[in-house]
Amino acid sequence: MRLEAARGNRSGLHTAITRVQQVNRDLDCSLELETTQLISELLNGPGTAVRKAL
Repeated sequence: MRLEAARGNRSGLHTAITRVQQVNRDLDCSLELETTQLISELLNGPGTAVRKAL
């Protein structure tokens, strides 16, 4: 996910996020808090996840 975001590949980022979410669903697991925060940051820019938590 970080690689796609760093490359500015929004479509690739969405594909990677979807894949991570699908794997977690297949394993019947929730995303870790850190993963959710990373996804938010990558989609919305640095600091967004922290602002939402406050």
